[in-house]
Amino acid sequence: MKVLYFFISLLFVSCAGPYHPFGSSYSFSQLEQQYFGTSMEKTFYKSSNNIIFSPKYQVLHESRNFQIEIQRPINAKEDQVYFFYNDKDITKQVESISEVFKTKDRILYRIDNLTLPPVESHNFNVVYKSSPVATPIGKHYPFPDCDIQKTPLLSAAKIRARSSVKRALKEVSNKMHMNSALMAGLIAQESSFNPKAVSWAKAVGLTQITPVAERQLLENRDYTPYPKWGRLPASVLKKYIETGKINKDNDWKLNPRESIQGGYDYLKYISNYWKRPQNAEALPSGLKDNSEEITSVILASYNSGPSRVKRSLLNKGIYWLDSRELKEARKYVYKVKSYCRQYSIDKE
Repeated sequence: MKVLYFFISLLFVSCAGPYHPFGSSYSFSQLEQQYFGTSMEKTFYKSSNNIIFSPKYQVLHESRNFQIEIQRPINAKEDQVYFFYNDKDITKQVESISEVFKTKDRILYRIDNLTLPPVESHNFNVVYKSSPVATPIGKHYPFPDCDIQKTPLLSAAKIRARSSVKRALKEVSNKMHMNSALMAGLIAQESSFNPKAVSWAKAVGLTQITPVAERQLLENRDYTPYPKWGRLPASVLKKYIETGKINKDNDWKLNPRESIQGGYDYLKYISNYWKRPQNAEALPSGLKDNSEEITSVILASYNSGPSRVKRSLLNKGIYWLDSRELKEARKYVYKVKSYCRQYSIDKE
């Protein structure tokens, strides 16, 4: 019976294979193409603005309707479209789950509720040929960039929060000269914009400040916490906040403006941690001058602690975020950046 079960399991895995957002990673037709070759080489194409994604960047924090628009020569007769995910041809799978609309000058693919799990990397490319002999053009679906040093305009209309929270977010961000969309993304992931949010790890407020983080912040700024709140069991802490015994007047973390300020101060504390020579030496050379990557290091440190991130950097180098120890931090970084991109309006 065990032998029979093994062969059934092997057959199931072999046929279905690992799952990806567009279906199974392998199908019989794909295996055939993988072993017997394909009619075109996907890696050689000219990047083109004639392929348009909507949303413009990968959405990693929620499912979203997805559209690909390909602007084609008028009345092209033998044009071809190919889709590749993590270097595998998934054309048939994308076509099978898409609504496809063709007009004389464009092709539209629409996929409802596409989910891109934040724990994975999604290398998705679209390649188009206007005829069998034409030079292929293509486009990569970009990861949602979010740089802590940049200051894009904040799309407050997309933030589901009280107007007082939005106003505090803008004012504190302008004072700190830091990325307000990044802070909005951090708050969305940490507390869903709930000023009274409390976790079982005793993280409190919009930016989910923990007892450890508060101790570090109090070294440089006079915040007013509720006396000995960090010693309370999480269940008691929750009850005190729900009943108003601990409130925005006697604990700074429940004051939206001060919580946002504290979030920025803690990001600054982490940023300074990585500037110290004994910590900066853990950063791979290709990462030190890349502000986008440094932002990922800072966000991962906010979630999992700088020491754990440093250990992964020393062990994994440029692949530090692939560490099993940082699986949750990876999801956190990807989601915060996805939210950040959603809340950003790029300056022209």
